[in-house]
Amino acid sequence: MNTVQGIVRMHLRDKWSWIYLPWVIVLSSFAVNLLIAGLMADDERIITGGLMSIFVYMLVSGIVAVHHTFPFALGLSVRRRDYFSGTLIMILSVSVASSLILMLLSYIESWTDGWNTDLFFFHLPYVSDGNALQQFIVFGSFMLFMYLLGFAISSLFRRFGKTGLYSASIIGLLLGTLFVYGLIYWGWWNGIHDFFDGRSAFNLALLLLPLSAVLALAGYAFLRRSTV
Repeated sequence: MNTVQGIVRMHLRDKWSWIYLPWVIVLSSFAVNLLIAGLMADDERIITGGLMSIFVYMLVSGIVAVHHTFPFALGLSVRRRDYFSGTLIMILSVSVASSLILMLLSYIESWTDGWNTDLFFFHLPYVSDGNALQQFIVFGSFMLFMYLLGFAISSLFRRFGKTGLYSASIIGLLLGTLFVYGLIYWGWWNGIHDFFDGRSAFNLALLLLPLSAVLALAGYAFLRRSTV
């Protein structure tokens, strides 16, 4: 357990990347959108997708974290299991804290009618339809998924190198092409529409949780057999 705590402390030494930078990015985007909304003369509601920036950052952060810290941790004779556990705790902690902040900002934005400028950056249609707990789970589930996707990608690179990463990219591209082919020629659109029709963002967020668990297990499996 002490080793796991050491891994968490190791990650916390880089507070800029884990904690500060994602909020610098998303709040910078928010400030620009707020300025534009304030300068607009009409009362038209402005809905922006700038919030997506923090989730994209989580994907990148999951990739970079393993690349920067895994060789260093192994150099200190840390077991792969302890590294995985400590990193997962860090990912969960950041996801929970960030989701709480996003949920609070969403409510403040709703109470102030878009910061008195009709700007809706955090409180978005469909995403923010549920109660506080449901909004928290929506934000947290998507954030956790993005983090672990980045973690799994970086772990894949650690296990198989550039060849494995390129091969996985090619396989993903081929599967995506087949999927698009199925949509066009086999009429899968109706089935996809029926699947998403009537499902709330909260329902979809719950479906992401098992996928996140699969990504975490895949990342651990890759790291167990990886070289430094």
